[in-house]
Amino acid sequence: MVTRLKGLSGLALAALLPLSLSGQAICTGPHSSPTLSQGGSITTLPPGGGWVQLSFYRQRFQQFYNQNGDLQDFLASGNFLTRSVFLTASVGVFEGLDLWAQVPVHKLGVQTQASNSTSSGVGDLRFSVRITPELFGFEAPLGLRFGSKLPAGEFPVDATILPLTEGQRDFQISLESGTSFDFLPIYIAGWAGYRWRGLSEARFYDPGNETFAHFAIGGSAAGFGWELGADAYWGGAPVVAGLPLTQDARRVFQIVPTIGYAIGSGTLEVSAQIPVSGRNLPSGTGFGIGYRTGWRLL
Repeated sequence: MVTRLKGLSGLALAALLPLSLSGQAICTGPHSSPTLSQGGSITTLPPGGGWVQLSFYRQRFQQFYNQNGDLQDFLASGNFLTRSVFLTASVGVFEGLDLWAQVPVHKLGVQTQASNSTSSGVGDLRFSVRITPELFGFEAPLGLRFGSKLPAGEFPVDATILPLTEGQRDFQISLESGTSFDFLPIYIAGWAGYRWRGLSEARFYDPGNETFAHFAIGGSAAGFGWELGADAYWGGAPVVAGLPLTQDARRVFQIVPTIGYAIGSGTLEVSAQIPVSGRNLPSGTGFGIGYRTGWRLL
């Protein structure tokens, strides 16, 4: 799934944001950095083959979707800026099995009428393993991905610090599928999955499990690759000190267009994340640019 920055928050913002937004620190998607398009490939990478991508992402939040799904300005004219660098890589191990990993570095900033605050450093690490029917000796356009997120550190309980981590572990599973067409330079691809979110012991906060889905159509024309994707995300009620906050369940729907162009041995990709609707999550258009190169992929 295209990587997704859902927002930034923490105890430092408790006076500005609804509780449902606090704890949504840096919540990226399970499959990739924001500029990595699917490319129409569901099969795993060949053994020893792989790719690496360096991408840059920027997203500003001045509004959020409230409990009714309406857009609302942050209190105190809050202005939140996320700037991130993602190093993402994947490598084939066996026929039908590949590995994926991502390391982010974030620079976060919040500005209000009363104060400014910034924070920077390494964010939560993400890993996954994908298997396809090729592992068992037959072919089908399906992939099963198992992933995890490991915290970069403990969630800071200091109310003056913007958190770079959510301070808890995630585990997830997703089913992928897609196909391309011989008579048209077009492909379709998608996935759906479920994420189990662990307890942040530093603040007795469970953000609630999540269901996610992605669908995309893409292709190539005049030397350019293009993709138009759509993301949907549903988060369960968070639990604070054992008490479920049922009114704070989250959802978001967004459009993710991507354009790529071959340069040198790789592909330069530019993308955007455009929110359409949501509930209990920040809202802001994000932009990314990344360069991806591979080896032994033929």
